[in-house]
Amino acid sequence: MQRDLQITSRDFELTDAIRATIEQHAEALQKYFGRLTGCHVVLEAPAVHHHRRGGPFKVRIDLRTPQAEISINRQPAEDLPVAIREAFDAARRRLEDHLRQLRRDVKSPAPRPASEEEIPDRDEES
Repeated sequence: MQRDLQITSRDFELTDAIRATIEQHAEALQKYFGRLTGCHVVLEAPAVHHHRRGGPFKVRIDLRTPQAEISINRQPAEDLPVAIREAFDAARRRLEDHLRQLRRDVKSPAPRPASEEEIPDRDEES
């Protein structure tokens, strides 16, 4: 990646274990799609301050490639490692879709049929 991995946590302290997990997932994405130029991960804890250990946790991942910017917003999960895993799984699937488009493996829409006005009448040609 051209830019370092950025990890932001909101409303809770980020542990070394969670940071390492995110770095492993980001490295796997980098191996899968080597042209990533940036990755920013935002983790959000519940807004209730007296309930710091439980969910739902929200994970947002912003990926940058030379051709596109891909954002993943995952629905909340009760367990932070599960939320991180699901978000990175979604990111991998979005990168797969992006690769298919780059390779032109995605079918293009069928051409529109010509209107009747554009089709010459056979009697007029003779």
